[in-house]
Amino acid sequence: MNPRIEDRGNYIEIVDFYHSLDDERAGNLYNCSFDIRVRSGGFSGRTDGCEYDYKEWKRFIESLEQLISFEIKKVSLIEICVGNHIEFVCDRTGHIIISGEIGSDAGSHFLKFEFRTDQTALQPFIRELKKL
Repeated sequence: MNPRIEDRGNYIEIVDFYHSLDDERAGNLYNCSFDIRVRSGGFSGRTDGCEYDYKEWKRFIESLEQLISFEIKKVSLIEICVGNHIEFVCDRTGHIIISGEIGSDAGSHFLKFEFRTDQTALQPFIRELKKL
């Protein structure tokens, strides 16, 4: 199962996650790759080949846990190749705004998105992220 947050037809999903332990051990910061699928309002998009460092990936997951525990208010995921990004902002009542921008490698297509959910939607997402 892919990590996915869905609320009222809007969603963000991490698909085709790959981690190279050999690249990580060799010090290559481009040791993970994944795709992001988004649907927000009537629009949808997918970005292929996002790259990331696995150590940062684990910090991202830890930060999401801190977010739903009200220890921090904002978490960002910015992939290191093209700069696709997702931001999670939580208010004091547990409402979360998920926003960001994803695009193609060629830079010809972009999807800027934003939708609302709550902290309960993040718990299953975090569980699935930890399995990757």
